[in-house]
Formats: sequence, C-alpha cells, structure tokens
Amino acid sequence: MATVSINAPGIGGGFLYNNGNNNARVCITAETGEFDVETIKAWQDEGFDVVYIPLDGGGREYESRLRSVKEGLGVGENYAVIAYGDAANYCLDYYIKSQNASRLCALIAYYPSVIPDTRSRFPMSLQVVVHLAGKTIDVATIPVALGIQGKKRRKTRPLNPGIGTGERLDLAYPAYTYDQAEPGFAEHDMEEYDHLAGDLAFTRTLRALRRGFSRDPDLESRWEEHQEAKFFKSNLGKTMDGYVTHKKPGVTFAPTVSGGIGTQALRRFYDQYFVGKLPPSMHIRLLSRTTGADRVVDELYVTFEHTQEIPWMLPGVPPTNKRVEIILVSIVSLRAGRLYSEHTYWDQASVLVQVGLLDAKMVPPSAQGVDRLPVVGREAARRILREDLEEEEQMDYHNRLIRRARARKSRASRAGSVAGYDSAAELKSDVEPGMPIRQRKKVQTVQEEEEPEEGQEGQEEAQEDDKENADGDAEDTKETINGNGADETNGDAEHKERANGNDAEAKPKAKQQVKSKPPKLATRKATVEEGSEGSAKS
Repeated sequence: MATVSINAPGIGGGFLYNNGNNNARVCITAETGEFDVETIKAWQDEGFDVVYIPLDGGGREYESRLRSVKEGLGVGENYAVIAYGDAANYCLDYYIKSQNASRLCALIAYYPSVIPDTRSRFPMSLQVVVHLAGKTIDVATIPVALGIQGKKRRKTRPLNPGIGTGERLDLAYPAYTYDQAEPGFAEHDMEEYDHLAGDLAFTRTLRALRRGFSRDPDLESRWEEHQEAKFFKSNLGKTMDGYVTHKKPGVTFAPTVSGGIGTQALRRFYDQYFVGKLPPSMHIRLLSRTTGADRVVDELYVTFEHTQEIPWMLPGVPPTNKRVEIILVSIVSLRAGRLYSEHTYWDQASVLVQVGLLDAKMVPPSAQGVDRLPVVGREAARRILREDLEEEEQMDYHNRLIRRARARKSRASRAGSVAGYDSAAELKSDVEPGMPIRQRKKVQTVQEEEEPEEGQEGQEEAQEDDKENADGDAEDTKETINGNGADETNGDAEHKERANGNDAEAKPKAKQQVKSKPPKLATRKATVEEGSEGSAKS
C-alpha cells in the first residue's frame, strides 16, 4: 500500500490534501496510516478537500480526531466521512448517535464487518450509504425490555445479495451488495480490487456526497461540446479536449468493438475512422437524456443514407445507398468534470437488415425448426419514435414475431410437421408498415456538402416509398384466432382453401391499415434534430 506522507497541522494528527478550491471537506479513514493514494486523489479531483485519519485502534483519541475534522468550517459548511473496513465499523456505531453527527452531511461505509441493527435509523439530515462485501456480516443489536436497554449483542448472518440488479438490501438505511466482490474491492492497491464494483460504488458515493453538500454540477455542457466537435464541426482537436488527462479515457462502440483506450489510441480512432467520416445525410434526434452523479445517458434516433463507408458502424462494407434508421444509446462517464468513458450501443442486426446484408429467411441448416431469424429492420426505431399510438394499434404492433412463432408451433403440433403447413405469408418478411414521423422543428447543419442535383433525391425517395408500400401490403391481413391458437395466413391462401372446402374456420375480418411515410428531407446535408431538452442554435 502507498504511504500517506503529508501532515496537516491542527487536524488532530490527520493528513490533509487541500486543493484550495472550496470547503467541502471529506474525511477518509481506514485502519492504519497507509492508504491508497489513488483513491484520495480521485476525491480531490472531484473538488473536495480531503482529510485522512487512521483508526489506530480507535478509542477516545480517534473520536477526538473525528470531531476535529469540522474545525475551521465556516457558517453553513459541512463535512463528510468515507470509512473503510474496521474504521467503517467504528464510524457507523459512532455517528448513528445524533449528538455525534453535528455538521456531518454524509457517511459512507465501505465493507464493514459489523453494521448497526437493520431497523436503526440515522439522523434525517445525514446521507448514508453502506457498501457490503464478503460472505457474512455481523449485526449489532441492543435488546430493550421495559424501556431498559440491555447489553449490545452481535449476531452473524449470511450476506445474501440485495434485490434487483442493483443489489440493494431492504434495511432502514441504504446498503448494497456487490456480486463476487470481496472486502478491499474499492482500493486500487489491494489484490481484491474490482474495477466494475469499485466504479459502481464510486458513483453511489459521489451521489451521496453531492446530495449532502447540495451540489449539482453541470455535466451536460462538457458532453454537448464534445458532440458538437465530433458530429457537427468535424474538429479533432476540440473532440479530444473534453477527455480526462489524469486517467486513461476510453470509448467503445460495442456492436463493432470500435474505439480505443488511452489518449493516443482515441485520437487515432477519431482521426482515421470517425471525424469527417459521417454520411452527409445523417440526422440525429435526441429522444431522452438521463443525468446522474457522474454519468450522462443519451437515447438517440439516428437516420442516414449509406452513401459511403462508415468504419465505426459498417467497417469494410461499401456504400449500398440504403436508408438506415436506428436507435443509438450512449452512456458517458465523467471524472473531475471531464469525459472518462463512453459506451455506445445499437441494434447491429437491424442495421444489417436495412443495408441488405442480413436476410431474415436465410436460416443456417443447423437451426432445426427455425424458418426465420428473429430480427427486424427500421420498424424497431420507428416504434420507439411513436409510443403514442392508439391502444388497438399498440396491440397489433407489439409481439408480432412472438405471435408468428407461436402460431407456427401450434400448426406444427396439429399437423405433426412444420414443413407441411408453411404458407406463402409465413415466408414473407414481417416488416412493419411505415410509422409516421413527426415534423422536426429544430435542425442544425452537421457537415457541409453541396446539395444534390434537382430531382436526384426525389427519385431515391420515390424508390424508398415504393419499397415501404410493398412491405406494408404484406401486413394487410389480420390474425385468425380459433380454439387452437392464433394463425397468421395469407389472404390469397385463405380464398383458395375455402374454394377447396378445406377451411371450416370463421372468415377473419379484414382491417385496412393506413400507410404513413417519413417526411421527405429537403437536402442531403447531415443534420441533428434536438428533442425537448435540446436548445435552438442560431
């Protein structure tokens, strides 16, 4: 472990790391005078004045040091404590008493071996988070009889995972477990260090600290400047300016494993494969944005015509001139107010379907009993775009592939053979009818390009409309529902079967579907369309 060597006179023998920017004081405490310097630096980079105090066996001297942390704070200023291991045991027991928690705004406990009674409550003004690890935990309880408190007792219990994916325990105070993590998972210089669990705990701790200190930093501005540079200005220098310099930044586009780790790798990626390599017809519309303590999550509707190679999305695929519509999700993590990591996801199967590289009917021979791949095209993105459909349309739109698979299975069980009852309609692609797209109100030019010759776009859009109309016609018939399950059939096949007297089922009602098409774009310039959270650009 690294040794802390900066002494802070007047802080009761503690060690002070003062960045001089503010009085948001955070006391880090652990068993000995040696602690992970990288963790201390991380909290300093977030803008906190960091004080380190070793437990050194605890007792009154330790409590005196804890009380001295608040000395020198101004009116209305508070402090927080982040405790590790045995020091976390001590602090949880010490600060649950309201008289000891004066001016304390947040208490974070990492992998204590003893926690207070699960029904105990800390002072209401105190933000508390407990990060648990290991196989068992001791719970301290104080029995009460006739209003008289008995002797404190400990009971060892198995540490079972919390509920949901977040593994939160149902206690009177916020507590979390971490799958497969051991005590020490959040300290970089420990063998038990777990990058994933440590980062998740860091985010939860940072959220509690900012709530305690009533701080709400603007994370969006840095992210917006970065997007402006890489999507709309094609400026490599400004694209790189937003990244952290004290850590290795990383970008991963998961479907193609594109991106890079480290400043040099990222610069090379953006220079060779991204900046200036976007189709000029690309449009981006923000559908939703979620911000957290150190994270921004964007949900984007992206459209473009595949008129040039896109290395980060379709590497090695020459232009197909096909129109693509997808939903793209970007999860960005920030450290010290700068970009640290970006994970981007989209439905690559949908992209391949739309550019003609993946046919849902081309099933590998080894896939027994499967006649169609469960993939869809642009209808997935359009469905997300239009969640305000009427109830009847909602019922018809969702679960189409599931209904088709169940109907096919039902027919197979009745006939004893799947192949004998395949109809022409079953072999057609289940492409959804075109969904109407609302008129865009805010448009921003991304990359400048000469406008196409007059009539060129009209021809291309007419071809696209013809294809969509043909696809929509394939879905004009409704399901036939009888006692044996749902059955999707082709209208022509139904008339033929009735003429032969082979169909005794009730005639299904035909439902006319209204075809809506996306609005035509005036130019082939790449633009970004902002949702309700976007701001108009001059």
